[in-house]
Amino acid sequence: MIRFVPVLFLVACAGGSSDSDVEITDYVLNPADFPAPAGGEQWFGPEVVAEPYTEVQYCMFGTYAGPDVGMDAFESYQGEGGHHLILLGTSAGTDRFADGEVIDCTATGDIPMTDFEPLINAEPLDAGRSSITLPEGYAVKLRTGQRYVVQAHYVNTTAERRRYKDIMTIGMVPEEQVTTWAAAFALTVIDFTLPPGPSSVNFDCSFADDYQMLYLTGHLHEYGTSFRLDHKVGDATTELYEIPVWDVNYRDAPPLQKYGPGELTIDAGTTLTTTCDWENTEDHDLEFPAEMCATYGMLYPSLVPVVCNPW
Repeated sequence: MIRFVPVLFLVACAGGSSDSDVEITDYVLNPADFPAPAGGEQWFGPEVVAEPYTEVQYCMFGTYAGPDVGMDAFESYQGEGGHHLILLGTSAGTDRFADGEVIDCTATGDIPMTDFEPLINAEPLDAGRSSITLPEGYAVKLRTGQRYVVQAHYVNTTAERRRYKDIMTIGMVPEEQVTTWAAAFALTVIDFTLPPGPSSVNFDCSFADDYQMLYLTGHLHEYGTSFRLDHKVGDATTELYEIPVWDVNYRDAPPLQKYGPGELTIDAGTTLTTTCDWENTEDHDLEFPAEMCATYGMLYPSLVPVVCNPW
């Protein structure tokens, strides 16, 4: 059964040490180059420095103070070396993380994963770049007082110390203009161990309510070899989405399966089975978040994210 379990389903890897003698190079974006759509807002990532030859992730907390609205579009922009800039909801109050507070959330142990849930899943276009525009009349609910996290992930493979401040733009429409509430969904497991050599994991998520899909895709990292999503109702199983040969570039921009209104219905009682295959070429076991196994996208009608973590 679908359980509303907030989950972080994107990579977090170890960072490195600082070299204060290296001059900082700016990769701070110019806000004038990335205007918000009419009626929308421009939000920023944390201003941070990625040290040479490190992979690091930062989380900045905030509270939405505007009126209840619908988010009907979202775009993220990062400088060179950005891996992702995403918008998450969090259950952590201001007594725990103040508005504007930035933490290093590279390691999953730095903040409980149950504090995160996707607010909107933009379609990945490339490293550091994502975008989604929902159909007319569709939007994701953004409530007054919503606690959120802007999460920024960087992979600095150079000798530079890089300063970043990224930008996301959010399209907003009044509640009364929304005819259909959409929501992010994520189906994932995190409790797995991949020994050296080939491995496979599959898991089921059953739906208690009726939904329509807007888009879906799969998520693996560089050790992935294939991905499949099966649709099961009763004794009938149908392959819904498959990547028979996983390309390392799909980590940032996987193929998307898009649907028009009514093209893919997930009826109550439907089970979606995610199957992930890997080839661990290391001499040690791999675990989350070095590798991941997730199906995610957008669906409707729903006022809240739909997240399944069955293990």
